[in-house]
Amino acid sequence: MFLTKDHKRQIEAWLEALGARAAWLGELAEREDAWELDLTWRLAAERALWTSVEYVTDIASLIIDALVMRDPGGYADIVKVLVEEEVLDARWFDVFTGVIDFRSRLLRDHARITPTDVREAVSRYADLFAPFMDQIREFLRNN
Repeated sequence: MFLTKDHKRQIEAWLEALGARAAWLGELAEREDAWELDLTWRLAAERALWTSVEYVTDIASLIIDALVMRDPGGYADIVKVLVEEEVLDARWFDVFTGVIDFRSRLLRDHARITPTDVREAVSRYADLFAPFMDQIREFLRNN
């Protein structure tokens, strides 16, 4: 199978939305004052991290479906399929699995997540979305 122009337009729209969230998370990671002032910053950071992971998996799923790649077994495996197909870098993926795990905590164990956990996740993972976007755009240019 192949990626149609409609697939590529959808992926690009998702990449733009992901880029906005990644840029905001990057700016937030640099702020020292935002974390202690207001619960709103923490809640916004949680949501931005969660939706960013959703964009990554939605984009990966669309590519997997369009190109009839193997069926993944979960969130990390969705992204791993693109690593196996040499769309994404394996070293990047090894680090990125941490934000997938954090997403699961946000959904299933949110009452135990501390402001420090969120701040550390933003600091650790905010910069991982740009390489994903670059690799996907490179893949789209070549396909």
